[in-house]
Amino acid sequence: MDGHGTGPADRSIAVVGASCRLPGGISDLEGLWRALSGGHDLITEVPADRFEATRFVDPSMPRPGKSYTAAGGFLDDISGFDAAYFGIAPKEAAQMDPQQRLLLELAAEACDDAGIAPEALAGSDTAVFVGISDHSYGALQMLMTESVNAYTMSGAASSIAANRISHFLDLRGPSLAVDTACSSALVALVQACQTLLAGTGRAALVGGVNLLLSPYHYVGFSQASMLSPTGRCRSFSAGADGYVRAEGGGVVLLKRLPDALADGDRVHAVIVGSAANSDGRTPGLALPRAQTQEQLLREVYDRAGVHPDDLVYLEAHGTGTPVGDPIECEAVGRALGSRRTGGDLPIGSVKSNLGHLEPASGMAGLFKALLVLRHGTIPPTLHATPPNPHVDFPGLKLAPAVESREVTIGARSVVGVNSFGFGGANAHAILAAAPPAAALRAEAPAAAERPLVVSARSREALTEAIRRTADRLASAGPDEFYDLAYTACLRRGKHPYRAAVLAADATGAAERLAGLAGGGAPQDATVGEPGTDGAAASAAADPVTGPAGPGGPGGPGVA
Repeated sequence: MDGHGTGPADRSIAVVGASCRLPGGISDLEGLWRALSGGHDLITEVPADRFEATRFVDPSMPRPGKSYTAAGGFLDDISGFDAAYFGIAPKEAAQMDPQQRLLLELAAEACDDAGIAPEALAGSDTAVFVGISDHSYGALQMLMTESVNAYTMSGAASSIAANRISHFLDLRGPSLAVDTACSSALVALVQACQTLLAGTGRAALVGGVNLLLSPYHYVGFSQASMLSPTGRCRSFSAGADGYVRAEGGGVVLLKRLPDALADGDRVHAVIVGSAANSDGRTPGLALPRAQTQEQLLREVYDRAGVHPDDLVYLEAHGTGTPVGDPIECEAVGRALGSRRTGGDLPIGSVKSNLGHLEPASGMAGLFKALLVLRHGTIPPTLHATPPNPHVDFPGLKLAPAVESREVTIGARSVVGVNSFGFGGANAHAILAAAPPAAALRAEAPAAAERPLVVSARSREALTEAIRRTADRLASAGPDEFYDLAYTACLRRGKHPYRAAVLAADATGAAERLAGLAGGGAPQDATVGEPGTDGAAASAAADPVTGPAGPGGPGGPGVA
């Protein structure tokens, strides 16, 4: 392993952009970290606008045609969509599966997070791999055949979930949907890493999405006794009684590490190994096999040159099912825990906070792993006590992280992420910390007044973008301003409505932007909007409150 805790640098994959929408109003990695580090339980009941719970749910007893639970992790808004931003007519947008809409937003936000202008990817061999498995929206449309139109089939097809991203960004690499049930997103990640390492693409957008739109899946999983009657994912616990459904999604932008370093990209984390396999024939289709899970782990860690002692944390699949948890722990313990010469291996599951995002669950696990590396802290796994008596945790040298725990992230430290599908498709990824910042860029030039540009696709969105940028700058450290200004001016995409300020530091830039947002016209600040000839025309700041397009800070409509 080299100094970045990876194998050969040319075999490592950099995560340069990330975006997410998760239960509890989480719209970025910082929000996810606040929820995880605070030990927040984000499970609620199905919203009234999804389906009539009283018709399909009976928690008093198991009954045919009924779900025994209405618990889940839900997004705040699944209907809002800035169709104009993506050049989609309202009539077509109405027929699009909301999962397609969400993925478009997340892809744009991941590029924005990476500081990569979408036009820089246009025409390139950038690949798109999307984990998705639910078809509820299309099925519900087909129940009302009078509303079926020319956009229905493309709006409902899983393949189009990936293809829309490629179409919008004009990407020419492989573009496909991956469905391996609950491991879909992490299997998509494995496919993307293999594509990049094969040299058939220079970048890849990888995502997973899941929305809970229909009552019928609740009924089906209840009839299979897979869902938790108590409404919580009790990973590694004696009270484990099934999983809780959840919705959300995430997208990451990947490059080979040497390419990311050469391009001057900010690197969230480095994927030093990934692999997938299948359980093959087991006593039942939905029953996992410890031996093949163990084999996958041994092979991916040996191939990456990572010793189990270098593993500071493993984000388990950890759904909280009576069968799945003991088998996963047995595999992890045999492959990794028992081979450690130091202390027990900390394990945990983000599903205890968010619920199980099913095909998108690998994204949530990936983001948690990335945050553990960033903060050097393992957040607590909820509902994990008392420990499952069917798992020999001491013998397997495993330690469920039931309390927040600091870990030392050294040059060789890694975090693992497990993801399994109920048809037997297994996937694993190994993450290492990003290279030191000094290796990514030369020392910033001496302090001087520098321009900072904010842009958007409407006047309303520009006003909101100015406010959000001012808030970000107000909290920026003294050494961040040069990078923020450089990225805003030279890397991020430029939209027609723009504002610019000149400032010597983040505080000054924040004050000037706040003045613009408040309707003033401070010195060294200006606002421009498209002229009739296509050129930007200077205009006084005219704040208009209203939506800034989808997403959180830096999302579509806010660049």
